[in-house]
Amino acid sequence: MALPMLKRCCGCLSLETGCLVLCIVSTMSCLAYIVAGAWNLPRHREREREDNLISMTMVMFSTLSVISNAVALGGIGLRRPGCLQMSVLFNSVFIFCIFLVAVVTCIFSNELKPFLDNPGNVALIVVMFIVGAAYSLYYLAVVNSLYRKMKMSYSETALPL
Repeated sequence: MALPMLKRCCGCLSLETGCLVLCIVSTMSCLAYIVAGAWNLPRHREREREDNLISMTMVMFSTLSVISNAVALGGIGLRRPGCLQMSVLFNSVFIFCIFLVAVVTCIFSNELKPFLDNPGNVALIVVMFIVGAAYSLYYLAVVNSLYRKMKMSYSETALPL
């Protein structure tokens, strides 16, 4: 199943501008994720080994996603559809891995056990997962639409060669 082809981003922005804004927002959120993961690493001796592994994995996949977002930004700036295609491919994998790390964090982290005792907090986490997944799918759809638009304007087909 292919991602849908969008003509505009958020209903009012051009595809290029919207893709640029979404790439910057995604880069900033990944940088925040890196800071959150790295914040706990200096006290690694006080924490459980599993919590340290979760933090290191969070930092690793967020860093890879920042790099992929930078490739997308470069593809937009340099008008290179191949960079956008590569960014969609790798970022979809990295986003999936980041969601897996978040799920593992919620299930196995000893630091979150008291927080998860309240049903309101669990509902908040579920809503945040749904919002994050919707944003990620929209981000990938916008970048893929810009890739297809660039590919169509530079050649006759949007199929990768």
